Amino acid sequence: MKQTWRVWVALVAMLWIASALPVGAANAPRQTVGGTQTITGSYHTTNPIYPLLNAETGVLLYDLTGLVTRDFDFLLPLDAQVLGTLDGDIVSGDYVIELPEEPVGIAHDFDANTATPPAVQVFAAATYIDFLGDIYVNRGETPLDLSVRLEPMTFDLIGGYVIVWAAREGEQFPSAMGLDDAAFTADDTRMTLPAGWSVVSLETEPFTVVQDETVNIPIVESMGALNDYTEMSYEEAWDTLFLRTEETYPFAAEKNLDWEQIYADMTPLVQSAGSDMAFHLAIAQLGEYIPDTHIGFVSMPVLQQYLMGGVGINQISITDDDEVVLVEVAANLAADAAGIRSGDILVAVDGTPALDVLDQTPLLINSASTLHGRRFLQAAMMLQGPIGSSVNLTWRSPDGPEQEVMLMRKLDVAALLKALGGDMLTSDVVSSRMLDSGVGYIQITGFASEVSQAADLFAGALESLMDSGAKGIVIDVRGNTGGLVQLAMAMSGHFFPDYQRLFDFYYADGAGGFAYRGFIEILASQPYYDGPVAVLVNEMTGSAGDLFAYAMRTDGRAMIVGHTPTGGFTGEVGDGQYELPGDLTLQIPTGRPVDPDTGEVLIEGTGVLPTIRVARTWESLI
Repeated sequence: MKQTWRVWVALVAMLWIASALPVGAANAPRQTVGGTQTITGSYHTTNPIYPLLNAETGVLLYDLTGLVTRDFDFLLPLDAQVLGTLDGDIVSGDYVIELPEEPVGIAHDFDANTATPPAVQVFAAATYIDFLGDIYVNRGETPLDLSVRLEPMTFDLIGGYVIVWAAREGEQFPSAMGLDDAAFTADDTRMTLPAGWSVVSLETEPFTVVQDETVNIPIVESMGALNDYTEMSYEEAWDTLFLRTEETYPFAAEKNLDWEQIYADMTPLVQSAGSDMAFHLAIAQLGEYIPDTHIGFVSMPVLQQYLMGGVGINQISITDDDEVVLVEVAANLAADAAGIRSGDILVAVDGTPALDVLDQTPLLINSASTLHGRRFLQAAMMLQGPIGSSVNLTWRSPDGPEQEVMLMRKLDVAALLKALGGDMLTSDVVSSRMLDSGVGYIQITGFASEVSQAADLFAGALESLMDSGAKGIVIDVRGNTGGLVQLAMAMSGHFFPDYQRLFDFYYADGAGGFAYRGFIEILASQPYYDGPVAVLVNEMTGSAGDLFAYAMRTDGRAMIVGHTPTGGFTGEVGDGQYELPGDLTLQIPTGRPVDPDTGEVLIEGTGVLPTIRVARTWESLI
């Protein structure tokens, strides 16, 4: 059950695996000279999002030039790539990499002697997600975990193991970290390397050089590891969480956050918590102070007490005239048995006007970045309650008299699943058909499931519609709550003739600011379609879904069509996964996407505005 509730968080989340260092690809013959020949090891990840991706994972010898030189735009050609073999999945496994006779990486000169050419290449073992359809790491695909340890704030190399190639005996290489406790910086001391392949341990002082034929080194989690506070007291967990959030939350300035006031208001709630339930409800208040849909909470005590009971009303929406419409009523459940039908108007709940009840409904699973997103989530939760409790509904058909009924709640979370992207669990990731109008229709339910097949599925669907003579393409990303942003960029790339830089990543730098860590681009893909395109969006088109719509809006490429803007939640969440006492799972963004030209934050708190705004009337909802 616990993992099931984590799915909800993952569906609202967007996984942006940092794209600081794409790599380049072909295996070379095994070396025949001295030195290390084979690298083996194991890996294990704790990030709760990764298992949900159903992704194919690989391992490779990864050129560390980007990290060694602090060049976060570094790209390596495919022909420089050395792939290994992996026995496992995205969560854990074992790997083997056979080293080539001579690598085709970038050579470095650590002795600062311009009279001698660079002759040392530096690598790590790395896992990666394959989502572009072949075994190689293509442009846009990036490492997941490495055999080196990175300091999450500064991206300094602070430990682990590097695999180095020296063209000649006696080449200089760092032998120990200096006062900055980071490798490959100006204050490192130096040593000489033997020729050929070596493994250098950055875990010892001084560093240890090994040239055994086979060397076992682990691949470790530096970025994206679960922040596990479960063994702490309530107060200790809250203080630790608060300090990290204050330092890493990426939109504090844009949202005018008052950290001192947040701490002053919430700390007494935590201090008075005498149970997991009370502690979880206290932590959920963080979402009221920080309006961000990516802030999600999964608490079994809270779910059981407040949200797991329903009456068979799966979707509620609000017209532009503030009528509360029952859009979807499930067959054979309590509301249906009482005569309530899809399209009926909800007038009151327990005697209180329905719109007032909606606006007063607390958000206990997610915060909300926008007002339209908040109301969408409140509508999904407004009739939920404890299993076995009763609720009095007053309703009417569009042209009929008011009616009233008392209903008992039974186990029913369909409204929550539908609101939070539950279609991703039960529907195809990509589906398509030709409309009667001759326009092709493609639905993408998410970018967080079947990620290693989704790009090919989308390409195949688009090609089939093009071959059938589609007059245009409609892409439906309503309810698409995100996932792997590079996958979204690969799909958007079918509608652009070339690669196009879309936004830059910034993360907390450990010194009170945010520093550049890489970029995301539209990934030019085949088949290329240059005809008319429309993108359908709603309040829960979010995260990578938000950014897909943003990409498609670039240069006026597509019309954006919807009742509202997209969800407007765009922070990167990979490094913001937490588990707190009482098995409270929590997510808070850490990555800040900004326009590469203006430096402004992208659409967080606003969403992508529709090119064509469809009026929200009873007719358009039903």
